[in-house]
Amino acid sequence: MADIEGPSETRREEYETRRDTVPSQRDAPGVTRRDGGVPAPSLVRLPADLADRFTVLGELPAQGAESDLLRVQDDTGAELVVKIFRRGFTADRSVWQKLPTLDSPHVVRILETGHAEGRDYEVMEYVPAGNLRILGSPLPPALVAEVVAQLAGGLERLHAAGIVHRDLKPENILVRSTAPLRLAITDFGLSRVIEQSVVFASSSRTLAYAAPESLSGQVSPARDWWSLGIIVRELLTGRTPFAGMSETAVVDHLATRTIDCDDIADPRMRLVAQGLLTRDPRRRWGVAEVGRWLDGENPAVAAPTPPNASPLAAGTTAGAIAFGGRTYTDRAEFARAVVADWESAARYFFGTMYTPVGPSEAWQALRGWLNGFDDDPEGRIRLIDQHLTGDAPPDVKLLHLLRWSDPTLEPHFLGLRMLPEDLPVLAAIVDDERHPDHRTAARAVRALWEHRLPPVLAGFSGTEELVAVDHRWRGLVTAWNRQAEWLRSQLHRSANRLPDAGAVGLDEPPAVLAALLALAGRPEEAQESLAGAAGRARDSVREPVPWFSWLSDQAGDDPLRLLAVVRTAPDAALEVEAAARHRFETEQRSAEGHRRWEQLERHRLAGRRSAMIRAALWTLPLAVLWIGGSQVILGIVRLASSERGSQAVDTSGFTVPFLLIGVFAWLIDTGAEVFIASRLGADYLNSGPWGPLAKFFGSTSRALSGASQAVSRRNRRTSNRGCGVVVLICVLPLLMILILIPALIAVSWLLWLAALVMVPLAHLVVTGMRMQRWRQGHEQARQQTVGGRL
Repeated sequence: MADIEGPSETRREEYETRRDTVPSQRDAPGVTRRDGGVPAPSLVRLPADLADRFTVLGELPAQGAESDLLRVQDDTGAELVVKIFRRGFTADRSVWQKLPTLDSPHVVRILETGHAEGRDYEVMEYVPAGNLRILGSPLPPALVAEVVAQLAGGLERLHAAGIVHRDLKPENILVRSTAPLRLAITDFGLSRVIEQSVVFASSSRTLAYAAPESLSGQVSPARDWWSLGIIVRELLTGRTPFAGMSETAVVDHLATRTIDCDDIADPRMRLVAQGLLTRDPRRRWGVAEVGRWLDGENPAVAAPTPPNASPLAAGTTAGAIAFGGRTYTDRAEFARAVVADWESAARYFFGTMYTPVGPSEAWQALRGWLNGFDDDPEGRIRLIDQHLTGDAPPDVKLLHLLRWSDPTLEPHFLGLRMLPEDLPVLAAIVDDERHPDHRTAARAVRALWEHRLPPVLAGFSGTEELVAVDHRWRGLVTAWNRQAEWLRSQLHRSANRLPDAGAVGLDEPPAVLAALLALAGRPEEAQESLAGAAGRARDSVREPVPWFSWLSDQAGDDPLRLLAVVRTAPDAALEVEAAARHRFETEQRSAEGHRRWEQLERHRLAGRRSAMIRAALWTLPLAVLWIGGSQVILGIVRLASSERGSQAVDTSGFTVPFLLIGVFAWLIDTGAEVFIASRLGADYLNSGPWGPLAKFFGSTSRALSGASQAVSRRNRRTSNRGCGVVVLICVLPLLMILILIPALIAVSWLLWLAALVMVPLAHLVVTGMRMQRWRQGHEQARQQTVGGRL
């Protein structure tokens, strides 16, 4: 028969988690072995920490509702099972602490527990034969008695360690061997450690094997003995007492009836089944009675009592309301169930209250159940007419229902406790996006503000302070919004970090609103926390940022200013990081520029020798000019004087001085060029005299070419040659030169002497100018290359 599932104890996140594995074979008929033959390749991945130590052999077909089971092999070749809890499920740490200490052949050995990549895991021994269902049913009484003996031994060891299994069923009982029979209890996902005889928690997952008291969340070792009784009855008769029943019918049966064992033929087996299936957990058989029964004794079985024989207590009604797989008559018990599963309750009762054909079934059932209470008719009518049928969201309606149902409870909203001392914790959860309750806490804070719920929560006993908390909260929000508006006008860079408290789309999640709520609930504690957070925020800004320093310096001990410091610190830290990154990039570019410049300088300096040789060679024509020119000038002077008929001038006395002056002029030109070449190196080749000469000849050639083309175009337009004008332009200068030549020849030696003096001096001046221009260009090139850093 298919198991009937109920609420899970294992904690889940707000959203559902779906498996990403191939379909399991566990629902296929006849599959009872855990290995299920040759497994398909597993789509479930081991966390990296485990993948380094184990090799995945495949998935087990019998997968749990809250975990994936992988068959693995370790380095020694031993086969083990790794149970990986699905995201949203967490194991009970107190159970984990005790599991490795268990030493019983009837409890599967847990070798390792841990947490990796956001998921809990367990490493346990591998039992390949399968679970208890491989034995089939019905079974002979002797074999069932052996099952009882071994499971009683396992339960005794678990209970001695303070562990209640809470989900004992054939699927969680593994068969080590069939001849002889050896059994071991496994799957402790719902197990709970108890420090007293009875505690309360949510009901177990499988209703078919759940004890009646589990419907109210009661946890005690007696629950496991009831489950053993259901297993015994199933092994003897071949069926459970709830075969073919719906979940609602099973809940009703557990809540109102005893389990009939008359169809068990063997009297001793019927006796143990009746003892284990006693409704009253205080009178149910346990390890002592089962031990005596195994020794051949006949312990007494408590007489069954009608479940509803006593009169109704205060706060109960003759009617009942169904929720979460069970029914409730006591409204305080119903209130505790609502708190434990808030999301489901809000969605079930108030998610869709009215359909196109009228009120929903859930709303009609709730309203009918509420109308059955007569102890507070005025409050009940106000609850239904004002709070449950208005336009408020489902969560707000559920809060009003909870307050009316049991005002003695601690205040809860969305399943979170809302005492004043809880408000700083609530703010911390809103500010931590990694916390599993982050989304729920953010919703709660926004709803508390928008629907003014703290006064409603103050309706629970002992929480009157929440009215004053709400008043302080709203005053703080007003003060913050005024401050934030002013700060946004001053700190444009961090305007988005300083939203109005609770502003939709800006304060999202409502971290500012939550911080102000914490400050209103516990002012001293919240202010101390803000001061510490502000100190850490200042420390996170490792370099001075002017606007942040200004904000920090004037914050003092004002909690709102401290909150502004905490809020804006990330922008200041980002600014520091950006500045540091810019400096680093600038330094990197500068270093690369320096390396490139050094390479250019090495190349330039390597060309000094060649540049100096070229400079000396370039001045050789000047030597010819000055020395040969002196001789030519002296010859012209002698020739001119003889042509005038006068006595020829004796120039022999001028030859040596003119020669020395020419050589000296040449040396000055050569020294100037060699000096500048020694400084410029390879750059001299670009700034030497042939560069300007080439430019001059190039420009002259372009000018003549342009003039020729212009004349040609004019001739083509006018059809006139224009040769007369051209001849005139050429002849006039020649005539002037011919007229001036005699006068120039007479003083040519003086002109030449002046040229020998002035030209080298001009060369020196030009060389200095060239050197200055090169230095300026060289410095500019250096700055451009190294990124402007001097």
